[in-house]
Order: sequence, then C-alpha cells, then structure tokens
Amino acid sequence: MSSKNKQSFMNRFIAFMEKYFEPVAARIEKQRHISSIKNGMIALISVLIIGSFSLIISAIGNMFPAGSVVKEFFVQNAAALNLPFQFTFGLLSIYAAITISYSHAKQMKVPVLHSVMAAVMVTLILNTKMVEGVLNTEFLDSRGLFIAIFAALISVELIGLFIRKNITIRIKGLPAGIATTFEAIIPLVVLLFSAVGLSILMQSVTSGQIIPEAFTTMLAPAINSIDTPYAVFLICFLEMLFWFIGLNGYAILIGFVLPFMTQYLGANAAAYAAGEPIPHVFAPNFWDYFMGFSGSGITGALVILALFSKSRELKAVGKVSVVPAIFTISEPVVFGLPICFNPYLFIPFVLGTPILAVGQWFVFHFGWVRPPIANVGGTPIPLAQYLATMDWRAIILIIFVLAAAVCMYYPFFKMYEKSLIKEETVVSERQAAHDALDLDF
Repeated sequence: MSSKNKQSFMNRFIAFMEKYFEPVAARIEKQRHISSIKNGMIALISVLIIGSFSLIISAIGNMFPAGSVVKEFFVQNAAALNLPFQFTFGLLSIYAAITISYSHAKQMKVPVLHSVMAAVMVTLILNTKMVEGVLNTEFLDSRGLFIAIFAALISVELIGLFIRKNITIRIKGLPAGIATTFEAIIPLVVLLFSAVGLSILMQSVTSGQIIPEAFTTMLAPAINSIDTPYAVFLICFLEMLFWFIGLNGYAILIGFVLPFMTQYLGANAAAYAAGEPIPHVFAPNFWDYFMGFSGSGITGALVILALFSKSRELKAVGKVSVVPAIFTISEPVVFGLPICFNPYLFIPFVLGTPILAVGQWFVFHFGWVRPPIANVGGTPIPLAQYLATMDWRAIILIIFVLAAAVCMYYPFFKMYEKSLIKEETVVSERQAAHDALDLDF
C-alpha cells in the first residue's frame, strides 16, 4: 500500500471514529463525575513527576556491578533515597482525595475546604486499620486510589445534598467562614460514622481486611498457569482496565502473578546455564519490559505522539514524561495526559495493549527472541531488554512494538488532541478579547 493510500485510509478511519465514536466519548467526558476525576488526576501530575524522578535516582544503583563503590552507596542509602518515592506514590490516595474533591466541589459549588477535609477523612478511614495498636497505612498508595476517588465524589455530593436540603446548622449573625464551618458539621458527622461503620463491617466479614485489601484478595485468579496467550491477554486486559479507572493494575495483580513468574524465571535461568531451550515466556521482566514496555499500556507511544502534538497541554505532558518512560514509569501519562477515565483512549489502551502483549508472547514462544532469563529491575530501556534476555533481537522487537503502538494510538490520540485544541482556542480567544479591552485601573 502506498503512503498516499495509507494516509487516505487513516483519514477515512479517523473520520469514521469522529462521526460515531467521538460524540459518545465527548458526552461521557463532560459527565460531571468523570470530569472531576479527570481534572483531579491531571492535578496529580506534579506529585507523580517528583515521585517518578526520585524512583529513577534510586534505580541508578542497579546499573552498576555488585561490589562497586556506586552500587554500595545506593545499597547503604536505599532507605533514605526511597523516602521521596514513599511520600509521593506511597500516599497517592490521599493526594487524589484532595485533588478530586477540590475539583468536584468547585464544579458543584459547595464549600471547598470542608469537602476536601471530608474526602481525606473518609479515605483515611477506609484505607487504614489498627494492627496491634499501630495504624497500618500500607493501602494509602495506589491500591487505595479507587476508594479515594469514590470517597471524594460521595463526600462532595453528600455535603451538597445536605446544604440544598437545609440539613445543616445555621446560626444568623456569624461571620461567613464560621457559618460555613457550622453548616459542614452535620454532613461531616454523617460521613465520619458511615465510613467507620463500613470499615468495621468490612473487617468483621473478611477476618480483619479493609476494603482495598479485600478487593485485592478477591481478585486472585483461579488458574494453575499464566504462561499461555489466554492468560497473558486476561492479565494485561485487567491491568489496563484497572489503570483506566485510576487503580495501579500492576500493584493489584502482581501479588497473584509473581509466584508463577518467579518459578518460571528460575527454570529459565537454569535452562540458559545448561544451554537448553528456554521453557517459559512469562518471567518477571516479560511483564516489566515487554508487556509493559515504556510503561503500562506501552505509554511511550503516547509520549512520542504528545511531543509532536499541536496541543500545548499534550506537548507539555510529553516533554515531562520522556525520562519516566525510559524507566517504564507510566503514571505521568496515565494521570497526566490523562488516560485514566479518558473515553478517547479506552479502546487502544484497554483492548489494544493486550493484543500487543499476546503478539510479543508468541514472538518469544516461537524462539524468534530469547525469553527473559534474568531480572534486571530498575534498568532503563533499551538496556533492560537486552540484559533481561541477553539477546540483541529484543531491542529490535521493542522498536517494532513501539511503532505498532504509535499506529494503534494515533487515530484515537488525534481525536483527543482535536478536543483539547478546541478548548485551548476558546481560552485563547477569551484572553485575546480581554487583552483587547486594555483595561487599566
């Protein structure tokens, strides 16, 4: 097919999607809850960038040989170097509760400060528990993000409902700030005791597990093997679906998948040492550096598209996401572009990524590239792909995968880009009209 015919086909496909898919996506995008989630996720990008770069700094030590001075420095100071990551990604659900509740409160025109306080309070109650007298906060990371999203939305909606129905404490003659505080007391009390009651109920029926913990446990796959194309598709599909709704799909599924992958890696390493055929594909670095090449969802393709975008917003996200993508960190794109709750990107991200993952599985299965025989976590691409397989063909593979992902995302990205450019044009026109007034007081 000539380049002209390819371009004509792509234009027809984009026109088809714009006619039938874009109107539906646009309506979904403007729904108030989806809009608040999207805006709240975009506001998280600064925290995510800081956390991503701190993780990259911590991972530098993995690039040096054992026993070297640099390696020893990173090993001895691992706890300190990991603190920025823990205080960003480790508390991601709290930051999400703040940003989403703020966005939703502004949209619903309810008191912002008390909405944020309520969202954080409910998120803390539902994502933590007391263990031997100590508050366990391990689920305040991305695993608690789903709870934070609903806590933020429900808190704002309830406060707004109570204010509209006059179910508040109102005392005449008080200053506005104090009066607003009294108005928030009843909905805050309702939210507090409802969240505590829900947490107690969940722990009583799950032998002490809180909601995100029970959610994770119930997702354990009842399968004996994951080294099949069907399992690869299912696991990748679930991971992308979780990412799309704001959950770290990798963190949720890794606990169930890791025992299998570790076993496969041991068998692969032993076979490689003995000069025998490599028996398994789904070793740890298959997920990290091939199925999740450049970040979950192969988000490096979106980084490339964003770098050449006509939208100022998308181009800015692309620029700050380049380095994280090299270290397979997808959060700046997932939450910054965003992909999360973005109907324009649902099809390629949730459905297209598993297809690419299965295609790579077959490439390894047929022996066209050696399957992973080592775990090289924290190493940047493309060095990671080579070291994980000790096969230079792995680098060629990821080039083809990246190209396929760019083609896969392109028509959907262009639709999303078009919607953003329209918004940016409206803002620019308003600013130009304001500047033309030349108001000078």
